[in-house]
Amino acid sequence: MPGRLADLIGARVRTLRNARGMSVNALAAAAGVSAGIVSQIERDRANPSLNTIEKIAIALGVTTDAILASEPATSDPPFVSRPARRHQISVGTAPILKEMMSPAGQRSLRMMMISLPPRSENLDVVIGTGQKAGWVVEGEIRLIVDGQAARLFPGDSFQFSSLLPHSLHNDADIPARVFWIIAEGALETAF
Repeated sequence: MPGRLADLIGARVRTLRNARGMSVNALAAAAGVSAGIVSQIERDRANPSLNTIEKIAIALGVTTDAILASEPATSDPPFVSRPARRHQISVGTAPILKEMMSPAGQRSLRMMMISLPPRSENLDVVIGTGQKAGWVVEGEIRLIVDGQAARLFPGDSFQFSSLLPHSLHNDADIPARVFWIIAEGALETAF
């Protein structure tokens, strides 16, 4: 069952921060967030966005999985991610459900399934080097990239630079699902 990020990560953030000898203020400064939010996260009093978690992970020098992982290791090879063991995170007021589909520890290429309830939007996104891509599985979405909007339907796909401001919207009265891919760093321009 999906849970609030705060219910999963407070102790992990504190343990990782302490292991690096960082104060709350030092972690906050390195992550570009307030010391208050770091403190609230560590005390399980905040429901941080994935964007905030990503910033904290980068500041700690770990993958987001190091903060979000809640399942013990399996006998599966490290390149396998089973549905029953995937992290499902509920974010925002709608809420939007993000299911992390990549195997644990993967950072340079990550996959997730984003489920948007009717009349919801995902505005809190991570901007950085690399590419983002996706495929609309069901429903209808409006994707805005660098001020340009596109209405997308099942089977439609997209790809853009992660450096561009972007947001994802479900303006319809039915749920929508998008298979989302994040590739960090420089990418080849052709196959």
